[in-house]
Amino acid sequence: MSCVHIGIVIYDGFDELDAIGPLEVFRNAQRFGAKIKASLITRQPQDQVMGSHGLIVVADSVYALGSYDALLVSGGGWGDRAEAGVWGEVARGDWLPILAGEAAAGTQMYSVCTGAMLLAHAGVIGIRRAATHHTAWTDLAATGAALVKERVVDEGALVTAGGVTSGIDLALHIVAREAGPAIAERVAAVLEYQ
Repeated sequence: MSCVHIGIVIYDGFDELDAIGPLEVFRNAQRFGAKIKASLITRQPQDQVMGSHGLIVVADSVYALGSYDALLVSGGGWGDRAEAGVWGEVARGDWLPILAGEAAAGTQMYSVCTGAMLLAHAGVIGIRRAATHHTAWTDLAATGAALVKERVVDEGALVTAGGVTSGIDLALHIVAREAGPAIAERVAAVLEYQ
């Protein structure tokens, strides 16, 4: 089995736990033998990225077409209608054709929290079942998506998670799907996560 490369999309205003929680799950899974590589990625070069709660991070790399088996889109800032965050990213539209193109090319698409709004506005979700943070339930349903108020919704090539901490659930779900439940259980044990 070849390595599954997951690009975790971050931008100014991203919710830190949306990205860092799954990153820690995936990197622990890799340590336990899963053929999974996770990278924090930006759309264009940035010296640093500031999260919605002030954490400053350095991305691993810049998005490169065709480099990922999956993209995980983090949320943040939707409920505040913030310029830095998902609301601003949807308004600017720079990620939308990238996400649409990746999905059309067969890249697995994941979202945590209001990252689902970027996928929805890119046309990736369509009428499929999807989850998001409770502050965006009405907005997600308005895009035509079938809103599901669950922590993780698996639609095959599209996996979405509800609010913030459910990103850990999503990542453990992906690890179980890609590398087996034994590795997912080992990661959950290390994180002391049920």
